[in-house]
Amino acid sequence: MPSTSTTGKVTDWMTAQQNVTVFTAILVALPLLYAFNTAVSDSSGSFLFLITLAVVVPTAYNELWPQYEQTWKAIGWVVVGCTVAAIEFTGIYLVSVEIGAPSSLIASTAAFLVTTLGNIAWLTIRKRR
Repeated sequence: MPSTSTTGKVTDWMTAQQNVTVFTAILVALPLLYAFNTAVSDSSGSFLFLITLAVVVPTAYNELWPQYEQTWKAIGWVVVGCTVAAIEFTGIYLVSVEIGAPSSLIASTAAFLVTTLGNIAWLTIRKRR
């Protein structure tokens, strides 16, 4: 019965909280990425925006936040985290472009660094308390 064993392993892998948070972040990131591209009409920041939401947010939950016993709470945390990070990234990007960033690549890099490092610093400080 190797197929049952394999099916059980795949099911366990897919329902592990760490993986569910990654899947959720990806699903939330895609429509937010579309909204970002629509709002800024320049797709040069899209990759860093997607990395921020689909990689940094679930990693921050899994590494810097106490794990919830219920997976639905972890999903909620990731949804809220992606929303907050998307607002921060978009705001910083638009401000960078407005104050005269030489290129949209520099604006998106600034938005990525400030959003990512700022949130990681805040979560690290919160974790130490």
